[in-house]
Amino acid sequence: MKTLQQTFDKNCDGSGTQTFTQVKRDGDVCLYSRTSDKGTVIGYEVFLTHIIKAGSAMKGGGVETEDREAYPGKSAFGRNNAWFVGGVNALERATDRFDKLVKGERPVIKAEEGDDEETSIPVVKVVSATPIKEGLTLPDGPFTQKELAAFNHIDNYKQVYSDLQKMLARGILKHGAKRESTRGKSAQLFVRV
Repeated sequence: MKTLQQTFDKNCDGSGTQTFTQVKRDGDVCLYSRTSDKGTVIGYEVFLTHIIKAGSAMKGGGVETEDREAYPGKSAFGRNNAWFVGGVNALERATDRFDKLVKGERPVIKAEEGDDEETSIPVVKVVSATPIKEGLTLPDGPFTQKELAAFNHIDNYKQVYSDLQKMLARGILKHGAKRESTRGKSAQLFVRV
């Protein structure tokens, strides 16, 4: 998979070419500085990366040849996954936002006029309380969804999908590597925790 560049130049908002430099990163949380062509720090951008899958359509035609991380576009900023931080103590405030995102907290922005305060709430995964299929057994090594269904003598592999998701959320399973296929699409492997 292609990861984000550490440093790149871009004229993204018509204000001239600027240099974007990765300050720090933890998993999918990134903090980049934004510097003018004269070397002045304009501000910082904090965001969650997202993956564009191989085979996805590209602007102007063609398709992505491999999975790649994408820097958020201008419409993503100020929403739930990307923020520009400038002004006084910008690096300190951007680092604070970065640290909260790493901990799993997402800011809730007040929409009231004149209210500059923000609060954070933890991200909570909702897991269905319904039980996992009785008698469902797990193979010893890494396995795909189809292999889990076959191992349990279930004809339609889609019938084990919700159970797989429940086991992932409950910490029984975790995502393993991907197994390459001769037909081009790789299969997600699951392993016991």
